[in-house]
Formats: sequence, structure tokens, C-alpha cells
Amino acid sequence: MLSVCGRAGCRFPIEVDRIICRACSLPFHHTAKSNNNSPTESSPTSAKISRLDSPQVISYVTSNPNKLRETSEILGEQYSNMLKQVNIDLPEYQGTIEEIAQLKCRYAAEKVDGPVLVEDTSLGFDALKGMPGPYIKWFLKAVGPEGLYKMQVGFGPENNGAEAICTFAYSSGKDRPVRLFQGVTRGRIVEPRGVSRFGWDPCFQPDEGHGQTYAEMDKELKNAISHRFKAANKLREFLKSRLTSGSTS
Repeated sequence: MLSVCGRAGCRFPIEVDRIICRACSLPFHHTAKSNNNSPTESSPTSAKISRLDSPQVISYVTSNPNKLRETSEILGEQYSNMLKQVNIDLPEYQGTIEEIAQLKCRYAAEKVDGPVLVEDTSLGFDALKGMPGPYIKWFLKAVGPEGLYKMQVGFGPENNGAEAICTFAYSSGKDRPVRLFQGVTRGRIVEPRGVSRFGWDPCFQPDEGHGQTYAEMDKELKNAISHRFKAANKLREFLKSRLTSGSTS
């Protein structure tokens, strides 16, 4: 049996067991058709699948493919399939970690007019009273991992503690509440080691990392202890509860 999407005039044919229309990349409106084009009612099983297993697509606002890849690996296939990467030029707000994440999420929800997920990452040095914090992106862009290490090395090894924080902010749409999911990993700022593939990974050595920097770890170990893992775990539990209840708010 085939169905058609029906979303905003889209008539792309879809097998009944598909969730997302390949043509418009949105959840399709289930309009079943038999082979003789006679309309038929959806079965109770199909209705249950539509309600519980076909949540709305969540626009994951990021231009960083590494963030999308890591988040998808941590969430697992069931929940990562809900994410659709979109690139929106978000304003650079100032404030606390939580305030910045909330402001970015509200802005994105207004632009998308639907469910959105944004992520904000912070790296705070103990020696600098939590700075650079949410502004780490700009420090990294200016001086790189080696420069970040040199910023704190003068304070001595006893003061090289740091805190990596990942904050996911989710909203079901414009003018809807913002929910925050935060993960924290303690560690130290060290001389860069490992392959530099992702931001400041070479100069951050987590306390749980067996003496390795993020950049020296294989992805399985990093994805089991990182600040992003801890935040994504909370996000996954939230998505799981929404699948169970049939809600996306």
C-alpha cells in the first residue's frame, strides 16, 4: 500500500512504513491509498505508529558537522533520526551560559516556527574565574588550543583546573517555553596533545579520561564521558518521555 505526503501540497508517494517524506523532509500526513486508488482508513496499528513513533522533526541549529555527528552518535539512531540540521546565523548574545542558550533557542524557534534544538558550549578556567566560559569560541578562533594553554600556564599546574559545559536548549516552537539540558565535565588545561579535529579538544584533559586529552581518545571513550554526552543523555530521556506520551512540547 502507498501513501502520499500531503504536506503543504507535496504529493510525493511514500511507503506506509516511512516516517519522513524524502521530497520535503517533513513528517508526512498519512493519506492511505489502495492499489485501485480507493481511499481506505488507516489501521489502528498505523495510527499508533503515527502517534508514538513519528514525532515532529526537530531542527538542530548548527553549522558544525562535528557537533551534529557527535550528538547523533550519542543519541542513537532512534532519536538522532528526529534531527534535521539547519544553519541559522544566530546572534552572539552576552550573559550567563543558561541565558545565552535560552536567547539563541527563542531566536531560532521564531525563525523556524517549529521545534528547534540549539547547543552552546562553555570552557571555563579555574584560574580565570570561569572565563572564557561561553565565549570560548572566540578565544579559540584567536589563539587556538596552544594559546589557550599558554593563557593559564603562568598560574601554575596547581591552578589548571577547568570545567567543560554543554547546554542543549529545546523549544517546541515560537513563543513556547525553552527547556535546558546541561552536562558538566571537570578536567585540566594541558599542553595540546592528540589530533586536532574538534575545537579545544587537544588542550582539555578530563578527570575521567585516564590521562588522555579529548583529542587523544577514541570516539567511544569520549562519547561516554564528555560534557556533550552528559547533556545529550538528559535530552534523550526527555525525547523518550515525549515519544511515550505522544507529546512534542
